[in-house]
Amino acid sequence: MILQAARLSLPTLFFGYAVMANLSLLTKPLPEMTLPESGLLAGGLTREFEGVYKSVLPHVAPSFGLIGAARYALLDEARQGAIVGSGGWLFTAEEIRASPADAELTAITAQVQDIRDQLGLGGTDLVLVPLPAKIDIARVFSPDPAYGAALESLYDRFTTQLVANGLVVVNARDALRSGDGPGFFVTDTHWTPNGALRVADAVARSGAIQHGSLTYRRQAAPTISLTGDLVAFVTTPGLAPHVGLVPEQVVPVLQTPLSADADIFGSAGPDIVLVGTSYSANPDWGFADALMMALGRDVVSVAEQGRGPLAPMQDYLASADFAASPPAVVIWEIPIRYLTDPALWKGTGHPAPGVASSLAGQNADG
Repeated sequence: MILQAARLSLPTLFFGYAVMANLSLLTKPLPEMTLPESGLLAGGLTREFEGVYKSVLPHVAPSFGLIGAARYALLDEARQGAIVGSGGWLFTAEEIRASPADAELTAITAQVQDIRDQLGLGGTDLVLVPLPAKIDIARVFSPDPAYGAALESLYDRFTTQLVANGLVVVNARDALRSGDGPGFFVTDTHWTPNGALRVADAVARSGAIQHGSLTYRRQAAPTISLTGDLVAFVTTPGLAPHVGLVPEQVVPVLQTPLSADADIFGSAGPDIVLVGTSYSANPDWGFADALMMALGRDVVSVAEQGRGPLAPMQDYLASADFAASPPAVVIWEIPIRYLTDPALWKGTGHPAPGVASSLAGQNADG
């Protein structure tokens, strides 16, 4: 009864507050609004209204934070975009989207093959590292084990199709399921440095990439306090600890080369290039450094945040760096959850000249 009352009262309080807040706008001088040339469809007017609310009603953000904190504490719910698990674990709602149909997965695999072929024209090998979903690996904390089972099935379908088409794949799922310590953060979508290190070791053990002779020294850097990116779907960072969403501790690793000798694979260009998403782009997770340590070879990261796995790869293929000096190996990190977003596989980047026809066709649509 208490939960039912809370479920009814929170929306009532929120909408009551919203009515009073909007009525208060009528008694205050409003800043001048200018409709952008981009017009309504580009969201210009929406941004103007948002600016008015933030300037005239500075208490809006704290109010949303309080309501979100109450909803989480009383109902175990987050705003749209996140899923609340047990033990304070949060998951992105991207991981419970419908899995792609077989035809869609086949089209994505064809794009990956085209990119493998384009890299091969420059003598570059492609090694794929599909990353499993957090809700799969940490399914014991998921609100529904079926979510993890669905993502496990998608991982198996995708990797099986890749291997069947002659692509080189490293099994990151087994690496993240084994070993000590969590592979993912509790309140963030990303893997921990420990998880990144385990996957890098799996790449080295796979035999897909020949080891080099470089050696490195690793030492812990000052600890960083991390408020997970999923906390924003619950409440504000200041209120989060009061409902049990405490900041997590990240211990980055500083890595310096010990061997000054040239690597046996050394050349004028990069030895290994890492392409991918924020899992690889954020240096705090240390994936590129962990690969260098595990493989004994130099790794240059061109991964990007916020663009999915395909666009950074297309940009790299179209870059002057790749044209002038193709690397020996490209490692491509692909989070499995991005397979469920068709928009990310419609060629939003700029493919290099000579990319195979099916990829070019996708670009025409995108």
